[in-house]
Amino acid sequence: MFSSAAMFAGGVLCANIAMSLKLPRLIKADLPIDNLPEHIRGLKILHVSDIHNKSKYYVNVNIWKTVFKEDFDIAVITGDMTKDFFDQVLPLREPLSELASRVPTFFVDGNHEKAHFREMKKFMESLGVVVLDDRKITLGINGGSLEILGIRDYYYQKRQGFKPFKHLMEDEVKCGFRILLSHQPQIIEGLSYFKDILVLSGHTHGGQIRLPFVDTIIAPGQGFFPKFGDGFYKVKNCYLYISRGIGASRIPVRLFNRPEVAVLTLKNSAGGGRSDD
Repeated sequence: MFSSAAMFAGGVLCANIAMSLKLPRLIKADLPIDNLPEHIRGLKILHVSDIHNKSKYYVNVNIWKTVFKEDFDIAVITGDMTKDFFDQVLPLREPLSELASRVPTFFVDGNHEKAHFREMKKFMESLGVVVLDDRKITLGINGGSLEILGIRDYYYQKRQGFKPFKHLMEDEVKCGFRILLSHQPQIIEGLSYFKDILVLSGHTHGGQIRLPFVDTIIAPGQGFFPKFGDGFYKVKNCYLYISRGIGASRIPVRLFNRPEVAVLTLKNSAGGGRSDD
C-alpha cells in the first residue's frame, strides 16, 4: 500500500514539475486604482517577465500562442529575457517583433542582462521595442496621455547609490497616475513621497518552488517569506504588481508554480480581482 501511495505521490509531483516548467497560464487581473484618469480606465497591459530563455536555438517555454490570442493595448517586459548569455534571446526575435508591431512595447533590463545590456538594448530597439533605461516616455491614449517610466535593474541602481533612479524621479510631480517598470519590486519603497504610481515588476518568480495554499516562500534579494512576493499590492499611496514570470534561473525547476503571463486591466477605485486560465 505504501509503495503504491508513494508511486502515486511521486507521479503527481513529477507531473506538476513538468507542467510548471512548460505549460503557461494566463492571468487576467483587474487592478483597482484610486482616482484613475478616465482616459486610461479599462487600459489592458500585457505583462511578461523573467523568460530566462536558456537556448540560442529555440524557445524554452512558448508563451506566444497564448499571448497573441489576447487583446491588450500596450505590452511591458520587465527583464531577465535570458538566463546567461545574449545569444539566448535570439530565438525570441520573431515573437518580439510581432508584439512590437501590434502594440507599443516597453522593456527594462533585469539582473541577468547586466553583462550584455548594450547588446540587448540594440537588439530590442531593432525590433521596435522601446528600452527604458532610466528614462520615461509619454504615450498618447484616448485623447489624453500616460507617462511610462523605466529603470535599470535594482542591483545596478544600488551600485550607483540609486543616483539614476533619483535623477529620473527628481522632476516628477508627487501626484498623478504613472507606470514605472522595474525588474525588482523593492524599488517601490523608494516611492514613499509619491502617489498613484503603478510599479510593474518580476524577479521573484513567485518563489519558483511553492507549496499549495502558501504565499511566496523565498525570493532573491528578499530572503524567506518576502514582503513582496507576487501579485497585486497597495504600498502606501502607490501600487505594485509582481509577475511570477516564465522561466527558472539557478534551480532549473518550478513546482506548483506554472509559468505566468498576465493581462492587467486598469480599473477605477474599489474592487479588484484575479482570474487564472
